[in-house]
Amino acid sequence: MKAIEVLDYIGVVPMSIEKPCTYPSKSEIKRWLNQSSVVINGAKPKAEDDVEFLITELVFFPKSKTKKTTVI
Repeated sequence: MKAIEVLDYIGVVPMSIEKPCTYPSKSEIKRWLNQSSVVINGAKPKAEDDVEFLITELVFFPKSKTKKTTVI
């Protein structure tokens, strides 16, 4: 399954940065993936990269001290 499909399927993503207090659009999630702002199982996949299931680590914005979101 593609990385963008995985994030859409599990539905656990932080709020939008572009439009606060709303769910992010697929385009925004795609930008996050392509800018390496999402870590899945220790890797930084691009939007079209395949991701294997049994996700044990999901981190959004790993380099940011204020926006970092970890899903266990």
